[in-house]
Amino acid sequence: MVNMITKCKEKPTGNMVLLFSGGMDSVIFDHLLKPDVLLYLPTGSKYEYIETKKLDDLAMKGYIDSKKLVVLPDVLDLSLFERDDAIVPNRNAFLLLFASLYGETLILGSVQGDRSYDKDEVFYTRMSDLLNHMWQEQHWTEAKNFTVMSPYKNTTKTQLVKDYLADGGNPEILLESYSCYEGKEQLCGWCKPCFRKWVSLHNNGITTPEKYYKYNPWDAPWLPELKPMLLEGTYRGMEDIDWCLALRDKGKL
Repeated sequence: MVNMITKCKEKPTGNMVLLFSGGMDSVIFDHLLKPDVLLYLPTGSKYEYIETKKLDDLAMKGYIDSKKLVVLPDVLDLSLFERDDAIVPNRNAFLLLFASLYGETLILGSVQGDRSYDKDEVFYTRMSDLLNHMWQEQHWTEAKNFTVMSPYKNTTKTQLVKDYLADGGNPEILLESYSCYEGKEQLCGWCKPCFRKWVSLHNNGITTPEKYYKYNPWDAPWLPELKPMLLEGTYRGMEDIDWCLALRDKGKL
């Protein structure tokens, strides 16, 4: 890795810290919000190897500022708790505890359509309260004032990509980003992160290269059972509209 940090050191207060994965949302958040620290914590996930490799590629190509990148290896192994679908319950709570060592404004890369409760407004508020309780002035620290937030929580991925491009963002960086639960070099195309990425790129006129995905996202086997909810707008809310738009373009809806 470009900037492997082997010991967690508390940084000055006031820094904006983005929990960074090298996925599409996090590279867009980096571009739009200009955080002081990009914090990546390997957690022992089944896709960790390729994720860290892609993260290194982003830094080596100058797509992210390696001087802002902090990687904490071997401090948080959650592999024991990873489900078959790659979800780790309450993962963001663990990550934010480490992020609090690097700044006070803590950013989660969450958007509209994310459905887990460790990415909603109640979670942001309660985690902020918890951190502010733990970091009151006491014998080992001065008081700190934390805010956990996700500024684009009410923005769909399609709109997020649109905002990124309108702000001069490079579409090649989006293609270079990695979000796939299969953990292989080639994106599978059928997991939810792959599908959501495809929808947002397609709706913004960004064509993925040949063999970018192992399987066509619009042929994902779980899609048929979701179509009634998508048409009703009851699956992921506003994002359902984006999914329907992309699927209609492919003659799948």
